Amino acid sequence: MITRSIIAAITMAVGLIGGPAHSADSLKVALGTDGFVHLPLFVAYDGGLFKEEGLDVELVKFKGGGAAMSGLVGGSVQICSCSVQNAINATEKGAPVKLIGAMIDQYASNIVVTEEAAKRIGLTPEMPMEKRLAALKGLKIAAAGAGGSADFLVRHLAGAAKLSPESDMSLLYMNDSGAMLASFDRDRIDGFALSSPTSDIAILDHKGKMLIDMSSGQYKPLAGYPSIAISAQDSWLAGNRELAVKFLRAITKADTLIRNDPEKAKAAVRKRFEATSDPVFEAAWKSNAGTYPETPALTPETVGRVIQFLGELQGAKIAGTPETYFDNSYVEQAVAELKK
Repeated sequence: MITRSIIAAITMAVGLIGGPAHSADSLKVALGTDGFVHLPLFVAYDGGLFKEEGLDVELVKFKGGGAAMSGLVGGSVQICSCSVQNAINATEKGAPVKLIGAMIDQYASNIVVTEEAAKRIGLTPEMPMEKRLAALKGLKIAAAGAGGSADFLVRHLAGAAKLSPESDMSLLYMNDSGAMLASFDRDRIDGFALSSPTSDIAILDHKGKMLIDMSSGQYKPLAGYPSIAISAQDSWLAGNRELAVKFLRAITKADTLIRNDPEKAKAAVRKRFEATSDPVFEAAWKSNAGTYPETPALTPETVGRVIQFLGELQGAKIAGTPETYFDNSYVEQAVAELKK
């Protein structure tokens, strides 16, 4: 979660995955992982949709979602593709951040375990969810970073099984997916929580087994939950409405392309995932294709689910209403302009 100390100390270890931005309409966008949970962002970037809107976008990868939100709060980036919970926590801690759009409409950080761990816990395709959750006990599970979407998820799933992520299991943080897969392959961890394509690579190339298929909505309490969203500081939004709307127009175009012309969308991002084999890439695309929204619009109902989720997870009531934390006017303007 975002604490005052995290807000004050912006991460210094940042990896740039986009080109430099210099124009008046330039934006730096933070993200905590490079998985399919950010696919509309990648399609908009790699497919030239930001450039169509006159935007010079730089993608900045941080060590997990918590660190990415710290970058947003600290002003080193203007927009964050981050866990919805990150934005709400930042506002709760006195750094007002507004959710302005959804990136993905599913909690798609899958829980994958090694072949050895699957045998140990007796995992079968028919195993009920209650037993899948209970099987987390004693496991070493890795997540991308503290305070990120996968971290929140593992903590929630442990709580649902009445387990402590600190004492009943081991929750480790490994931001590098390659290192995570290497540890997975050597049984140094029992599993991890991460989105496609890493979860698909673990299954198809490393004999892993799916413990909980989040991208398909297998875990019903979080089916349709908007885990990754677009957020910006209130203070920046106040003076940069046009830039925010342009950004959301590009994301809306990307959502449309993913749904209506998947082959073109695939081609746009294929080079980004060039180290991923064709079978893994196709499996990842298939498992995530239905998780992206028609438009990036959020609703009071979906944000309300986040408030409830976060309050239960952190054991403290979240102040305010859903409208305290999101503003759909930017998406509404973007969609309306695209229809003209």
